[in-house]
Amino acid sequence: MRFIVPRHNTARQACWGTFHLGRLEYFLRAITWLPRYFGAVCCVEDERLELIRETIGNDAGISCCRSGATGPWSKDTILFLHKKTVAPLCIVKAGAGDAVDLLLRNEANWLRTLQRQASLVDHIPELVAHQSGAYLSFVAELLLPGVIDFEFWDPHVSFLRKFQQHSRQTMRIEESRFYRNMRSRLKDLSGLLSNAWSNRLDTGMRQIEQSLSGAPILLVAAHNDFTPWNIRIEHGFARVFDWENADYEHLPLFDPLHFALMPMALKSRATAPMVRCIMQTLKKSQQWLGKEFCYNAQTQVLAYLMSICTLYLWSVRGASESHPVLDSYSRIIDHLCLP
Repeated sequence: MRFIVPRHNTARQACWGTFHLGRLEYFLRAITWLPRYFGAVCCVEDERLELIRETIGNDAGISCCRSGATGPWSKDTILFLHKKTVAPLCIVKAGAGDAVDLLLRNEANWLRTLQRQASLVDHIPELVAHQSGAYLSFVAELLLPGVIDFEFWDPHVSFLRKFQQHSRQTMRIEESRFYRNMRSRLKDLSGLLSNAWSNRLDTGMRQIEQSLSGAPILLVAAHNDFTPWNIRIEHGFARVFDWENADYEHLPLFDPLHFALMPMALKSRATAPMVRCIMQTLKKSQQWLGKEFCYNAQTQVLAYLMSICTLYLWSVRGASESHPVLDSYSRIIDHLCLP
C-alpha cells in the first residue's frame, strides 16, 4: 500500500488516527518528518479528487489517501478533513473499472437498504454520496467512532443476531446465491487450476452437496468481510463498515468464521491452532446465535473455506502461488475432507 499524507501536522495526526496502522505508523511518521532523507515527494491533486470534494460538500478540505494493492478491485481510501477544523469529515473509497464500480454500487445499495432498518441503522455508516461511472466510481461515508477489538464477543454477536434475523429465509442450497456464485467461479476456473486445487475443490463441493442438498435450509445475509478491522466498538456497541462484498442467501456461520480465521490466515498460522479456533468459534456461535443457525456446522465451515478460496482463485485467474490465505485455507480443507 501507499500513503499520501499532507505536510500539515494536525492533518497527519488525523490520518494516523483514522487508518489504524499499528506498528507501521512509526515508520510512516518518520518518513513524513524527514521527507528529503527518505525521498518523499510533494503531490498535486488530480481532477478526480476535486470532483469528489465538490460532490461531498464545501466543508471538505485537505485529503489523506491510502492506495490499495494493484489488481481488478484496486481502490483508494481517502480521508477528507474539515476545511476549517481539520477534523476527520468523511471517508471515501474510489477507483475505476467495471469490477470496482460493481463493488461500490453494492456497498451503496446495502447502506441504503440497512438505513431503512430501525434495528440496524445505528450499526452502519451514513452514506454521504455515491457516484458510479467508468472514469470514476466512489462511495463517501461518515466515519464510525470506536476502536478495533479482535475478540469475538457480545457487541459482534448482538449485531449478527439483528442482521441475520432481518434477512433469514429458507430455500434449497442449489437455488441460493452462494451456491450459484461458487459454481460460476468454478466454471470460470476450469482448466486454469493445478491438479491439487482441482481435486481439492471437487472433493469439497461433493461433500457440501451431499450434506446440504435436498430439503430447504436456513440462509441469511452475510457481510462477507466481517473482520476486526472492519468493525469499531464503542461502549459495547458494534459499528460495521466495508459492505462492498455483502450478499444474501449465505450460510449463517460465514461471518463468525471469517472474523475468527482471516486474521490467522493472513499471518500464516499453522493448521492445528486454526482448527482449534474453528472449534471454539462453533461453540461460541451455538451458545450465542443458537443451534438453529449452526446446523451441519462442519459442512458450513467447509463451505466458507471453499467460498473464500474460489473467490481468491477466481480474482487471480487460478494463480495460487504463495498466498497466505489460500495456503492456510487449503490445509484446513484437506483436513476436513480426509476420509
